[in-house]
Amino acid sequence: MDGSLGAATMACLCVAFGAAALARRHERRVRVVVAALSPSSVGESGRTAVLLTRVGRWRLRSRPLPAGLERRLSLSGVPWSAEWLVGLKVAGAAGGAVVGMALTWMAPPAAPLLGLLAVMGYRAPDLVLARRGRHRQRAIELHVPDLVELLVATTEAGLAPSIALRRSASVVGGPLGQELSLATSEIDLGVPWATAMDHLVHRTDVPSLHRLVAALSRSNRLGTSVRSTLRSVAGDLRAERRVHAEETARRAPVKMLFPLVFLILPAFLLLTVGPVVLATVQSLRSGG
Repeated sequence: MDGSLGAATMACLCVAFGAAALARRHERRVRVVVAALSPSSVGESGRTAVLLTRVGRWRLRSRPLPAGLERRLSLSGVPWSAEWLVGLKVAGAAGGAVVGMALTWMAPPAAPLLGLLAVMGYRAPDLVLARRGRHRQRAIELHVPDLVELLVATTEAGLAPSIALRRSASVVGGPLGQELSLATSEIDLGVPWATAMDHLVHRTDVPSLHRLVAALSRSNRLGTSVRSTLRSVAGDLRAERRVHAEETARRAPVKMLFPLVFLILPAFLLLTVGPVVLATVQSLRSGG
C-alpha cells in the first residue's frame, strides 16, 4: 500500500512539473529570443552591430525594403534600424543553414531540414518583432482609461490639454507614457497640437487612443467643453472595459478545460483512485 501510494505521489509530481514546464516554455523561449535580438545584447556600437548593419545595407541594395517593416518597427517601439534588422535576418538564415548542414553531415536523412531551418532563422526576427508590437499595443490599450481619468482630473483642476498631457505622461509611465512624452516634445518643438496627436495615433495604432484623440480634436475644432468630452470618453471606456472583462470571464472555463482534463484530473485520479485499485488487485491476488 505504501509503495503504491509513493508511486502515485511521484506520478502526480511528474504531471505537475510537466504542466509548469509547458506553461513557461513558450514565454521563456520568447524572452530568450527578444534578449538575443536586443541591440544592447550585441552592443549597438560594437563590431557585431556594425557588421549586421553593413550586411543589411548590402541586402537592401539588391532588394527593396520589405513592405511594412518600418511600420512594425514603429509599433514595437524598439530603437532598431531597418538595416540592422535585415542584417540580423540574413545572419539568422545563414545560422539556420549552417545548423542544417551540420545535421545533414551527421544524419543524411535530415537533409530536408536544411531549407526549413534557413527559413526559420530568416523569419524569427519578424515573428519576435510582431509579438513585441502586439504586447506593446495591449499595454497601451490597458492604460488608456487611466490616462483619460487623469486628463479628467487635471482639466477639471484648470490645466490646459497640452499641460495635462505632459503631467499625465510622467504618471502613466510604460509605453503609453513614452509615447505621450514624445508627443509633448514635438509640441515643444513647434509642432501643432493636432498634428502631434495624429503622429501619436499613427505610431501606436490603438483604437481607444484614436477615439480619445478624435474626441479632443473635435472638441477643439467645435469649441465645446473639453471636460464634458473627456467625461464622455471616460464613460465609454469604462463600459468597454467592463464588457471586455465579462467576455474574458466567459472564456475562462473553456481555457481551463485543457489543463483540468489532461493535467489536474489524471493527477487527482492517481492520488485517489490509484491506491484503491492497486490495493484491491493485491487483495484479490492474495485471496486467490
